[in-house]
Amino acid sequence: MGLIKSVLFVIAGIMVGSYVLNILIHPGDALPRNARMGEWRNAQVRPACYEALEDLGDPQLPKLPAGPHHIDFGDFSRAVQLTAASNCYVVTQRDAICDPANRAWIVDYLGKYFGKMDDMLSAARRHGEPEVAKVRELWSSYRNRAITYALDNHIRDGRLIKADFGWSVPKALAPMLERHAGAVDRCPVRTAGR
Repeated sequence: MGLIKSVLFVIAGIMVGSYVLNILIHPGDALPRNARMGEWRNAQVRPACYEALEDLGDPQLPKLPAGPHHIDFGDFSRAVQLTAASNCYVVTQRDAICDPANRAWIVDYLGKYFGKMDDMLSAARRHGEPEVAKVRELWSSYRNRAITYALDNHIRDGRLIKADFGWSVPKALAPMLERHAGAVDRCPVRTAGR
């Protein structure tokens, strides 16, 4: 009997470990499954925004702040990439979020966008308030502000709701989602084959 319990424990451990590893590699697989959320792998907004990632010289993307700072260049580079892509997903391709597969991709990507912002702010806090101000400056480019404005509109119009994020609502979006809780989805009605 002890051997069977041990074998079942090992099998359960392998299954849970496999699931957790998959979620770490593909966080989009942990998104809620419902009519609003499609399969993120089928998102058409991804290829539509490839060009945005090729133009990282856009002067309206984040810039390294002037003066001394402790901002890691790798973090800065990732912030620029995340901003360029997120801007395309929610500003340039405004109606893409109405497609369930695109919504799943965008929700997952917003987790990465806000996650990087939170990580950089957390690292900056170790160096004091002046460093936090530098990181906030980096994340307040024209494109970042456009993303925030577009997200507020998407949430107000019910295109994004708290349930879309499941258990992983980005802290920055929580006040917007609370303010517009119960918003009716104003996406155009999609018919089969469209």
